[in-house]
Amino acid sequence: MKTVLFLLFLCPFLAQAQLIKITPEDTYRKHSYLLMRDGSVVRGQIVRQDSSIISVRVRGGDLSFVEADQVVKILAERPKDDNLIINPSASQTVFVLKDGTQLPGTFVRKNETMITVRKQNGQLTYFEPELLLRVDTVRAGGDEKGLTTLGKPAFANRFWPFLPLTATAFNAEKGKGYYRNALLLLNEFHYGVTQNLSIGASVNPFIDVFERENMARETVLSTNYRFFSKLTFPIGDQFRFGVNVTYQPRQKGTLFSMPQQLLLHGLFSLGSNQRNVTLGYGMRLLPDYTVYSKTPFISAGAMHKISRNLTVLSDNVFYLNPYQSNASANLSLAFRFDRRRHAFDLGALSVIQPRLAYYGMSTSPSTYSYFYPYIAYNLLIGRN
Repeated sequence: MKTVLFLLFLCPFLAQAQLIKITPEDTYRKHSYLLMRDGSVVRGQIVRQDSSIISVRVRGGDLSFVEADQVVKILAERPKDDNLIINPSASQTVFVLKDGTQLPGTFVRKNETMITVRKQNGQLTYFEPELLLRVDTVRAGGDEKGLTTLGKPAFANRFWPFLPLTATAFNAEKGKGYYRNALLLLNEFHYGVTQNLSIGASVNPFIDVFERENMARETVLSTNYRFFSKLTFPIGDQFRFGVNVTYQPRQKGTLFSMPQQLLLHGLFSLGSNQRNVTLGYGMRLLPDYTVYSKTPFISAGAMHKISRNLTVLSDNVFYLNPYQSNASANLSLAFRFDRRRHAFDLGALSVIQPRLAYYGMSTSPSTYSYFYPYIAYNLLIGRN
């Protein structure tokens, strides 16, 4: 019994003795190679060792903190292949964040405010638990850009706030800026102020309207600008509410003027930021008008990530008073080709419009459909 107690007493000291210790020669070298237990190699200048943590200055001047019990050997020269401890069949964990960032590494610890992960180079990285989207397992040998099990690059849809016609109840990323261009004319700028609030503005160098009398599209060289803001409220992991407000000041074009408008749009999204369905109810207000000053509408959209680099978008707006809004519905279907910091949208738009055809003394209603190609470019501005 005494022997067992004595061994238990010695266990902490034995474990401490097994930790690798750096020498003064290690700190004098400009470059050292630390062989890790997972088979990776950390290259840099060893700065110091504090208890069980070794500080290494890696390329670029950043400090990497390596746990001493994970270091097998410290070499002065680049290690040969037979010195590496690599298991080709091993798998690794990839932590996928909501902004599309993919972090291959090993889980270290988690508390209420932070998740700690050791990356492949031995450096510890930290992120908030609410930023984690999912955890994947892939075969070893991939890079930090994120690879599928087939070794092909995969990118998340980072432009989840935007549908072709309206928006979802998901907010823009905090501290990130967005630029969107639709149909080569409409330029939008968005910025995530907080996790639940975003602001933005749009500029269109052309003003275009549909004339009720002849249905001809008239385009006048001028400038159209709007301001908008969106406030969202998450409820659990799968439900999210949002309110989108758009204001267009009174503007004067080359041939005509445009009244001021205020658009209020309530949104409800069900699902994740990669796969969701969004329903909404909105009202367009024209403060300068006394007749037809309110135009109600409902919206229904869907966003579905179907492959590693492709997202399908569908966005539809239905007007409750088609003759007042000069349209029954606006429909859209598009494909979004996802990349790391930008995406291309390619699809089609359709406008359903009612008309009255005159035959003698009577009238008979009819509906016309117009189809247009849709193309958009999305760009993320800011550091990952």
